[in-house]
Amino acid sequence: MTAFLHSIRRLGLAGIGFAAISSIAAVAAAAGFLDPMSLLITVGGALGVTWTTFPRARLTYAWTLVREALAAPLDVESVIVELKHLGHVHRVDGIPALERAGTRARDPFVRLAVALAVEARSETELREALVGEARRCAADGEAARQVLVTLGKLFPAFGLIGTLIGLVTLMHHLGSADLAAVGPGLGMAVLTTLYGAVLANVVVLPLSAKLYAHLVRRGLVMQMIVEGTLLLHRHEYPTRIERALRAYVGAPRPAGSNVEPIVTERAA
Repeated sequence: MTAFLHSIRRLGLAGIGFAAISSIAAVAAAAGFLDPMSLLITVGGALGVTWTTFPRARLTYAWTLVREALAAPLDVESVIVELKHLGHVHRVDGIPALERAGTRARDPFVRLAVALAVEARSETELREALVGEARRCAADGEAARQVLVTLGKLFPAFGLIGTLIGLVTLMHHLGSADLAAVGPGLGMAVLTTLYGAVLANVVVLPLSAKLYAHLVRRGLVMQMIVEGTLLLHRHEYPTRIERALRAYVGAPRPAGSNVEPIVTERAA
């Protein structure tokens, strides 16, 4: 039900956004604020430089993270329930059952953490492996966020470039008797600056801030998973794991929580 509500919410926001953009575009075109050449210089230039600056894998990962940041927030409760359940499986059914249950965990970092816990020969080895993976994920996330940071700088820069192009065009026609030729150059000079400012401050920078908040929350969840996996490796009681994780992230159990644990292959 929660996933369905989030889907409805995303569809509703997308519909509202599409309607708003369509209305703005129609009004802009009617008022003379829509100029294809100015858009080509500002948007095409910024996207072109971004495409040549970053590898394709980073661009794809940045897009994936942006979609995650705009979707439902990370479900800390489900991670706590999963780790508690995995602790129960480990104590009751042993390592083989834990390994099978870990492959069905919802969170990909939980799946990796359980696999490392099964293979680790000592807690020190496990801690180093988990912390290393968490740091790698954090570094990848920050590198992907730099794509948006760069776009936020490039849009105003290409807006200024378009302004200079428009001014040069304007000066070429100042000495002519045809005043109608002056208008396009002046329009380009103004509109490219407008496009760059709007795209940077209304679109890219808010997305970058949203992504940063998402990465911070994901980093906290990963720290929680590292702590829970170490407790799991020590054969701690499931209630001890749950209590430690809730204290670690400051997440009290919500009233009426109905998060279902992952299904295990319990031996008959």
